[in-house]
Amino acid sequence: MASVSKLSERPLVAIVGRPNVGKSSLFNRIIGERRAIVEPTAGVTRDRLVLPAEISEPALSFDLMDTGGIGIVDRVDLAESVEMQVMVGVHASEVLLFLVDAREGLTPLDKEVARMMRKTDTPILLCANKCEGPEALANLDEFRQLGLGEIWPMSAMEGKGISAIYDEMAKHLPTAADVKSISESLRVAVIGRRNTGKSSFVNALIQEERLLVSDIAGTTRDAVDVQIEWEGTPVTLVDTAGIHRRGKVANSIEYFSLTRSDHAIRRSDVTLLLLDLTQPPARLDQELARTVMDRHKPTVIVGTKIDLVPELNINEFRSLMEHKFPHLRGAPICMISNTERTGLGRVLRQALRLREEASTRVGTGAINRALEAAFQKLRFRGRSEKPRVYYGTQLRVAPPSFLLFVNKKALFDKENVRAVSRELRARLGYDHVPIRVVLRERTRSESKRATDTRGKNRFKRR
Repeated sequence: MASVSKLSERPLVAIVGRPNVGKSSLFNRIIGERRAIVEPTAGVTRDRLVLPAEISEPALSFDLMDTGGIGIVDRVDLAESVEMQVMVGVHASEVLLFLVDAREGLTPLDKEVARMMRKTDTPILLCANKCEGPEALANLDEFRQLGLGEIWPMSAMEGKGISAIYDEMAKHLPTAADVKSISESLRVAVIGRRNTGKSSFVNALIQEERLLVSDIAGTTRDAVDVQIEWEGTPVTLVDTAGIHRRGKVANSIEYFSLTRSDHAIRRSDVTLLLLDLTQPPARLDQELARTVMDRHKPTVIVGTKIDLVPELNINEFRSLMEHKFPHLRGAPICMISNTERTGLGRVLRQALRLREEASTRVGTGAINRALEAAFQKLRFRGRSEKPRVYYGTQLRVAPPSFLLFVNKKALFDKENVRAVSRELRARLGYDHVPIRVVLRERTRSESKRATDTRGKNRFKRR
């Protein structure tokens, strides 16, 4: 497999603390959008969630890490793994934002976290969150027992006190001008049902236990970004929460996990649909594939755990996919083993090829020649007025989107649109990526309508 390196030129700032002190709220405040799940339940954040942050005043550019709560009592017994993830992030950071809850005051668990943080040489800023009222401010003196120097009162919810923390961070971080800018990377969403090996795939690729892996379904809750460089190309891997039926969403945490997963699909360049080869494709796999196609996302179908079914060959897998996923026609197919780290490079190579194909722009002349040939071939049912296209043009790439001027939009049902799309994909070279077709009725003057009735400037089956 080709060499993979983690992008580490940017300084890292980690938010640490016991559970439910507002770490994810502060993360969202600094990033400027709701990317971490915020829920008044201890243990919501489990993996290290890392995203780039850009601050205008003072001018700072860094990666911000949201970590799991230290000291969590997790009903699925992942506490040790969560704390391991936290400490790995802590040792890689330039600055630590140690968050405590000013409303609750100093707790024994705060003291335990402080003891762990003192083992590092990283500068620590003691941030007292939830300082929205005089009662919370009155508790600040308690935190001096931690021996971590100045206390920074703040409110992640209201944004109070954040600017003062930025000023203090600037003493330990390089200016934005000295930090490598964020490259335009290939965004790859890793999706699939629960326990198909999504987190294991990311860990195997970067050769690090970056994400929690457990036999317990639903371990990953956030959509977690991991930035790497593969064969000189920056790649952002987005590990998503395992998809399951909406009717089985047990609580608000799982609801937000599903929402983050859908958002990850929408903002990706390519999706990797992971399927467990030890199990037959389920209806939910087909629904997920349909969702990806509805979002017009290029997709690589990835069969995982091939080491457990060595008798299955690629031709058998491809035949099964063509039967079960006809709507993913043309999508490349790979089979991998995360434990043996086989087939991983092929997956990324296919993802890069899909992005290149989806970014191809076609000339207007070629589009209209393809349309004319397509409508000569297609046979639309019925004896009444037939669907017709006057001309087309390309609106954008990634996904390739085409605007077709037609006689009547009502004549183009879903089946007709799919037929036109299939023909355009085949004739314009989009063999492996979906395209988006937008219809618009063309208004014509009476004189030009008469010209059209004589057969000029109109594509139709003769």
